[in-house]
Amino acid sequence: MNLLIFALAPVLAIIVYIYLKDKYEKEPRRLLFYNFLFGAIVSIIITTVLYFVFNIILPLPDKYSIFQQFIKAFFVVGLTEEFSKYIIVRYYAQPKSDFNEPFDGIIYAVMVSMGFAAIENITYVFQGGIQTALLRAFTAIPAHATFVML
Repeated sequence: MNLLIFALAPVLAIIVYIYLKDKYEKEPRRLLFYNFLFGAIVSIIITTVLYFVFNIILPLPDKYSIFQQFIKAFFVVGLTEEFSKYIIVRYYAQPKSDFNEPFDGIIYAVMVSMGFAAIENITYVFQGGIQTALLRAFTAIPAHATFVML
């Protein structure tokens, strides 16, 4: 139970922070929740499928090759994860009538990314423990929120 709290606390903190930054017209919580869920479920599925496709098309077997790890980190992992989040924002959130001002893109993108980050973080924290939770709270979780806005 403690590991779950440590895994989800930074996700919740970013959600609350970004929600409070929406000063003019708050987004419906129901729609924010659905974006979070789609990030947690749909983007994970899309990412997993794309990982398998990339591993078939572009196998990178050498874990000690800096070049292969660079390609994997930036073009396989980064591209597939951010693409999977973009698909949800573009085709689910953006067509909604509540998506009506520029900051809404940030709000919905962060909700999707925090859904993804929650599932990913739970997985890593349950494997690596409290140390992993603390490290990811200040690195990977904020990175997911930031990269999705770029």
